[in-house]
Amino acid sequence: MVPSQAARDDLGAQVTLAELDADPYPVYRRLRDAEPVAWVPAVGLWFVTRWDDATAVASDPQRFTAAVGASPLERTLGRNVLTVDGDPHRRMRASLGPALRSAAVHRSAPGVVGPIVERLFAGLAGRGEAELMAELFEPVSVLSLATVLGIGEIDADPLRRWFSGLAAGGANFEGDPDKQALADDTSREIDETLAPIVARLEREPDDSILSHMLHADVPDGAPTRAETLSNLKLILLGGMQEPGHGAGNCMYGALSHPDVRARLAGDPALTDQAIEEGLRWLSPVGTSTREVVEAVEVAGVELPAGAHVAAVHASANRDERHWTDPDRLDLDRSEGGHRSFGFGAHFCAGNLLARYEMRIPFRTLFERCPGLRLDPDQPVEVSGWEFRGVKQLPVRWDA
Repeated sequence: MVPSQAARDDLGAQVTLAELDADPYPVYRRLRDAEPVAWVPAVGLWFVTRWDDATAVASDPQRFTAAVGASPLERTLGRNVLTVDGDPHRRMRASLGPALRSAAVHRSAPGVVGPIVERLFAGLAGRGEAELMAELFEPVSVLSLATVLGIGEIDADPLRRWFSGLAAGGANFEGDPDKQALADDTSREIDETLAPIVARLEREPDDSILSHMLHADVPDGAPTRAETLSNLKLILLGGMQEPGHGAGNCMYGALSHPDVRARLAGDPALTDQAIEEGLRWLSPVGTSTREVVEAVEVAGVELPAGAHVAAVHASANRDERHWTDPDRLDLDRSEGGHRSFGFGAHFCAGNLLARYEMRIPFRTLFERCPGLRLDPDQPVEVSGWEFRGVKQLPVRWDA
């Protein structure tokens, strides 16, 4: 719902899509300070940028529903676990099966992720240089995910391409027809490629996530085939993006802060702190989108029923009201957890697997690559606001 003219003549109305894509953090700081609930016509959303307000919006389905009309995520993927609340949400989430539960992940993830990291790292170790996104972090992410999903016969390159196509549509708040066409083509290609795999798993179930989704014994009824495919695309999108871009963002943060790089080089056991702080400092996923159920006031701003609201994770993760010196990457933080995996009932179900997919290659690099550093001759490009990450991460070390 578009607000009145009076509400449009404000700070949020000055925000451009180009500015958000280049670096949203200065935008978020201005909004937190002067207009913490702001209408941003460039993307057709109300931005809620402070920690407490964003948490309240994203965690209260009675007032702010995930069932957002005209959601670009639902337009691209179909009805999925992130775009429903209540019983439909519980039914879909229950269908994911035991593979993503804590005990199962801790038991299986090292055996899935570790060999993939070893195989990829073997091709890099003696070179003294690499482009970590394409040669390590993204392949680890997509190959690990494909294995646990049950689609391991699909190569890394099409999986990475699928992510790019789905991401174009999932973040298309501006309604760009070219981006949506790419996403639609990608979605159709996924359906066609997965059709024989789905048919096989329906006949011959195994322990993969996709098999559990297809054969879920859920009290309220298993998700339909269409819902299963929509949720599978969501897992492909988030499960490739969060750990792949997350690892790149965390490594970029560590290598661009000399004090952090030196500490990790001396003690790779600090990897977990570096991952969690890196995810806070440079969030790979920007927002959770909600729709106002009934008119409600947030931070003194009246939001009408039907308004589309973004709880901005990335901004909440740098809110000065919650964090000390939030723009600094600090391995010794004690303020608690970040919001990069979402909020409340919609907290990312695959967060533990994603953490293994980031932790294992990250620690391997610091343990086996002495003098690991950014390549001074190749600047790092970071872009995006809904899905933000480094595009290439060229590094060197003392081979």
